[in-house]
Amino acid sequence: MVTTQSTTVRDLRSALDEAEAHGELICIDREVEPGYEIPNIARTLSLQPRCPVVLFENIRGFAGWRVATSLNADRARVGRLYNLPSGPLAQKLYLMDRFESPIPPRVVATGPCKENVFTQGIDLQTLIPWTHGSRHVTHRYFQGPVISRDPRTGRQNVAMYRTCIQGPDTATVNGRWDRHLGHQLGDAKRAGQSLPVAIVLGPDPGLIQVAASKFPYGADDFAMLGAIRGEPVELVRCETQDLLVPADAEVVIEGEIRLPLQTGDDGPWPEYLSYLGMNIHPPLMHVTAITHRNDPIQYMIIPRGSGDNSGVLAGALFLRHLRGFLSTFVEDCTLVPASAMHHAVVKVRKTEPHHEGLQLNAALSAFGFLVELDRVVLVDDDIDIYDHEQVEWAVATRCDPATQVHLLCPGRSHQNNPIAGVKEMFGEPITKQKMIIDATIPWRYRVAEKGPGLTFFTRSEWDAVDLGEYLQPADRERWVKAHATGTLTAAMFDKPAGQAGLPGTM
Repeated sequence: MVTTQSTTVRDLRSALDEAEAHGELICIDREVEPGYEIPNIARTLSLQPRCPVVLFENIRGFAGWRVATSLNADRARVGRLYNLPSGPLAQKLYLMDRFESPIPPRVVATGPCKENVFTQGIDLQTLIPWTHGSRHVTHRYFQGPVISRDPRTGRQNVAMYRTCIQGPDTATVNGRWDRHLGHQLGDAKRAGQSLPVAIVLGPDPGLIQVAASKFPYGADDFAMLGAIRGEPVELVRCETQDLLVPADAEVVIEGEIRLPLQTGDDGPWPEYLSYLGMNIHPPLMHVTAITHRNDPIQYMIIPRGSGDNSGVLAGALFLRHLRGFLSTFVEDCTLVPASAMHHAVVKVRKTEPHHEGLQLNAALSAFGFLVELDRVVLVDDDIDIYDHEQVEWAVATRCDPATQVHLLCPGRSHQNNPIAGVKEMFGEPITKQKMIIDATIPWRYRVAEKGPGLTFFTRSEWDAVDLGEYLQPADRERWVKAHATGTLTAAMFDKPAGQAGLPGTM
């Protein structure tokens, strides 16, 4: 059992305070327009070597409001917020342990999110800062955790779905039918009931991590956040819906998806794969109340725009899923950042002849973790899966496509992957052929020697050199320091097995 400390982060404001204490907060007091100007500033900052947290303090058209972005943009910052160990694998193992000890939430009578309550005269377009997201986008959006309740079991679910404003008191919630909200909505339709929904804007950034993760259907998401925090999350009851929401949230939008089901118009939107999404027609939510804190702070998430990395928890869930089948034969895994949830790399450790083939079982089980997953690359334990060049090197030198590339049957993919989503326009299912690239050394080749103690895959070895004995001080300062800070490319392929571990996304 891993010992956990209670974190100091309870809400968005304490997370901003923590970022400021570490010199990572930029405050912009110049008046900014929320629709395009804020996303463009956030995106430009996200392209820097390290992305700061940004607090916009003067929002055009929304007096008294502030907007924050990019709290989750830096993995080291996320780890510090929740007392996580350093290194992606160590974080996964720590979180896997915490998930085994969920801490149920505590219901309280009231909280800061109730400081202002509106049940009449609601206008989403003028009350809360919204964003367009990028050029070519004209709809107005919010992006935050969505809380809904299973009509059969009464259990709540928390997930990330964007909200598109349709009118003063209506908005669409993009919970597709193959997602948890879609399952709940299907049950509600069959029961002839409305589905209560609450949108949380400006929560504890850990709730965004939980909402973006793939916890099993029916899991208590707030109990998982409590486990990470080390203490219960405080919840309050909504004003108009039978739902519990975080007491310290900045904004809560309450409403319901009513029957007969109505839909609205949404899209295009700058999706997580850097393409503009399609025009879609999600279910319509009727807003029944808005509550918010004094001096409220809206938190904006712009996919591929604000640098937000919501995959820290998802990486732990992915590893837990794979180890549930194959234990520590699976050393680590990652969802490749550039392809988001569509490509994975899985590291395995073959130590016995009978391990040959288990790597394929690991890949097949990976497809069961995510509907969106289209490709799995398998590598040996000496490969750093967070280093794209090492993974490509393994594919080039250890994979014979004739026998180690496996094309599977087409399966459901994600609509936002355009090569799959475009098929919907032609009346075709949103599918994509799944693929496994086995870049692990086949056992019979792994042990075949070309000389005593030397196999065909034995790496070159080099002795360590003290550059201080050879370089002038100025040259050493310029080049060796640059190497240490990542300006120079490391000699990655000369590392002995087991020394991989460069920082990654998941």
